[in-house]
Amino acid sequence: MKLSVILPCYNGEKTIAVQLESLAKQQWGGTWELIVVNNGSTDHSMEIVEGYRDRLPHLRIVNAYTPPGPRLGVAHSYNTGVQAADGDAVAFCEADDEVATDWLAQMAEALAQHQCVAGALEYTRLNEPWILEANGNGAQSEALIVVKHKPYLSFAYGCNLGMKRSVYETVGEFDTSFPCAWDMDYSFRVQLAGIPLHFAPQIVVHYRIRHTWRDIYRQARRWGEDNPLIRKRYGVGMGKLELFRRTFALLQHLLHKPPVSKRAAFSNWLFSFGWQVGEVQGLLKHFLFSFFTSPQRSSVVPQHKQEIQVH
Repeated sequence: MKLSVILPCYNGEKTIAVQLESLAKQQWGGTWELIVVNNGSTDHSMEIVEGYRDRLPHLRIVNAYTPPGPRLGVAHSYNTGVQAADGDAVAFCEADDEVATDWLAQMAEALAQHQCVAGALEYTRLNEPWILEANGNGAQSEALIVVKHKPYLSFAYGCNLGMKRSVYETVGEFDTSFPCAWDMDYSFRVQLAGIPLHFAPQIVVHYRIRHTWRDIYRQARRWGEDNPLIRKRYGVGMGKLELFRRTFALLQHLLHKPPVSKRAAFSNWLFSFGWQVGEVQGLLKHFLFSFFTSPQRSSVVPQHKQEIQVH
């Protein structure tokens, strides 16, 4: 089995060397390639990547952005990488994390037994104590998360996910209409297609949590915005009063004085605020523009192919 590792990047010069260093040290006797997907980086990310060609001989750089068009998100980058990949299976990681030293070997072993696998996220290596205090044990450290609404299934984060190519060909592309929740949507689609999503805790990625106030807020807002759209897609009822309730909850949140004296507490307050802002925005999209979208998933999952530039 040949394995293709897909690594998307947009302006990742501050962290991508850590990930590349770990990938260069992987010990696995099988055949694999690394595809770095450049989504229009304007910093020195690609120069750093080029510096690893001697240590990663099967490295390719794929362009996912064609100016002056809009820059699409990480789901688009992953789609571009999979389309360029030669492997029988694909594994996904990201430019701001760090795969464990045996990540590749464990991923390959799991994919030899399962069609679709998700590994564990480890939080202590790359994050300061106050960030860990704010986030607790962290999601997907010991098991996958199961949603408490339809379709009542588990989901995996895309930063430590692997699948056989046949899964991608059966289920289809990642849906670029979800900036953040594309991996939740894809996890559901995989399982609804009758393919088990297997959790393999031995496949470890050291996960870097957002730590600037701006990044914490932006990530929370994007996740919150995707939440009503995910719920709509999978048949969760959202009456017209839902927008009022969420807006009222947001106003109540603003009335509580932010705990600015402690970073962990303020981080939680800010994340909750961003999530609620995003939910209101997502509900507005749902109620004001729902007639532009079809309730059938097949009509919104993009199936187009594009010309891929490989270096």
